[in-house]
Amino acid sequence: MARRQSSQANTVLIRRALTTAQKEIERAERNFHQTIRSIHKSPARAVQRSNDTFSRVSGPAVRAGKPAPVQTAITQVLSKRRRGLTMEHLQDALPQFDQKSLLNATFAMRQKGQVEFDRSGVGRGVYRWQD
Repeated sequence: MARRQSSQANTVLIRRALTTAQKEIERAERNFHQTIRSIHKSPARAVQRSNDTFSRVSGPAVRAGKPAPVQTAITQVLSKRRRGLTMEHLQDALPQFDQKSLLNATFAMRQKGQVEFDRSGVGRGVYRWQD
């Protein structure tokens, strides 16, 4: 009789553990699917490549603040060009900024999708505006 009760107690204990594990798995699946849905609803910034010969300056983001002065200067220089500029030509056009600030600004602008670094394999890469 005691053996049967311990067997039933073990069965109940195992069923509870299985039920708890099943609930945790379902909770993890719900969290996973919610995350996937939120990612699909708000995709990451897609960088679109331009095949045009002419390039334009893209507008500021909806919630963006005022850009840094070096970014504004780069915008003015590059928006007047049909073709891109290498970093050396960009430094020549903007002597008031050092190389580090120009690199940081162009990096930030590439992350925002405002400017593209085109490395075509022939010569050095150039910075161009995105459409």
